[in-house]
Amino acid sequence: MAFRELVFTVPEDLAENLGDALMELGALSISVSDAAADTEEEKPLYGEPGLTPEKNAWEQSQVIALFDENGLTAAEISLALSEEGFQVNMPLERSVEEQDWVRLTQSQFDPIQVGQRLWVVPSWHDAPNDPNAVCLAVDPGLAFGTGSHPTTKLCMQWLEEHVGLGEKTLLDYGCGSGILAIAAKRLGCGPAIGVDIDPQAVSSAKDNAIRNEVSVAFYLPEEDTATSQHDVVVANILANPLQVLAPALCQRIAPEGHIVLSGILARQAEEVIETYKPWLDLQVWRECDGWVCLTGQLKKKTLNSSKSPSPRWLKIVASLALSALVLGQISYLGRDAIKHLIAKSPPSIQTSTEKAFSAIDKSICQLLPCQDRALSDFSAWSIEFANLEISAPSSKRKSSEPSGILKLQIRNQLNTFVAWPAIVLTITDANDIVIAEKVLQAKDWLPSELQSDATALDKGAAPLLEVSSNLPLALPEQAAGYRVRLSYLNKE
Repeated sequence: MAFRELVFTVPEDLAENLGDALMELGALSISVSDAAADTEEEKPLYGEPGLTPEKNAWEQSQVIALFDENGLTAAEISLALSEEGFQVNMPLERSVEEQDWVRLTQSQFDPIQVGQRLWVVPSWHDAPNDPNAVCLAVDPGLAFGTGSHPTTKLCMQWLEEHVGLGEKTLLDYGCGSGILAIAAKRLGCGPAIGVDIDPQAVSSAKDNAIRNEVSVAFYLPEEDTATSQHDVVVANILANPLQVLAPALCQRIAPEGHIVLSGILARQAEEVIETYKPWLDLQVWRECDGWVCLTGQLKKKTLNSSKSPSPRWLKIVASLALSALVLGQISYLGRDAIKHLIAKSPPSIQTSTEKAFSAIDKSICQLLPCQDRALSDFSAWSIEFANLEISAPSSKRKSSEPSGILKLQIRNQLNTFVAWPAIVLTITDANDIVIAEKVLQAKDWLPSELQSDATALDKGAAPLLEVSSNLPLALPEQAAGYRVRLSYLNKE
């Protein structure tokens, strides 16, 4: 059977409704593409994990409808659309001959050599004639990660070139098809897990692990309750969610462990590096086709010691000075920090430890002045939801009127009070160029019921509190994208 494609070129706001109408007229499938594709006017659309895409079509979109040869003619379809109120031009019609679509699709995917030894080999191809090859059986499917994209290659090359994986544990966050965790296991890595927000990706990753005869535990985020730390944390997502996830990802790195980040355009690298500075120093490990792979190591904090032994009297003086410093910290600065350490301790010892400290703390505070401080710690917070709804430009709207709404939901994950963070909203244009940055202090973004409670506002978020806020904002007219992060660096 032969098929026909009808191609309509329409404005962005018509694309979705037109597609629905064409399906009702007998279309077998609908696809939407950029009418300016492969030209200087092409504008990519990004849909990032955890965030709702702001646009589902392009300014000028091509709506392509597939019909069989016995369906309505192009003229009949145009007339029916006109009667339903659509103002569209006569579509371009082209013939599509019947083919063996499975073979045609398979022919587009050949084995891919990723590094010196790593290969990704679809199931319908033979393995390469190389005795040193490490082959991964991963077929193109619904989950991202076939080894063809530069970001996936960069992460796999890092895994291949860093020896000693046999004694390491690994977390693949945003695992997609599971290809990175599977590659690590095939290279000899120790225990590995993968996490993804898409149930289809988790299912695909589990199937791929079985196909490659490796043991990897794949979970949805709500199923990953262990919050274990790992020697290698790899995340191949996109720049914006990597910035939002910075506190959570850094919390999962074991002491002296490595983090490997990709899905980052070269022009976004410095911004991502800056976001991770409170925890570790990142650097560009390698670049490929405009994408970069960033890596960093969580250094183990140690005290520098002199090579020659210190005199006994110097050790005594140092011990006395250290004791005085510790006492001063407990009296004026460190009291709250000890409380926060207790709040982060394992539940099995948390209650008894907190009870003992409270008794000692009460005695000390009867003799010395004590001051309660809320914890300022990124790892305490989880961004449950962040979305900026940007309104379309309007000549009737005054410049002072809101042109967007920031919907935010964050959660204090610790069993202690935590200082309210500032919200840093970075606004970009359609080319992902930063055009403005807004720093919203707690008094600017907290809901009114919390702001009315001066004690709550001053003391910070209660243990395990979840707070939501819908904040109207005035945005630049060219606003098209955004990034959200938490900060304690811009307090008034």
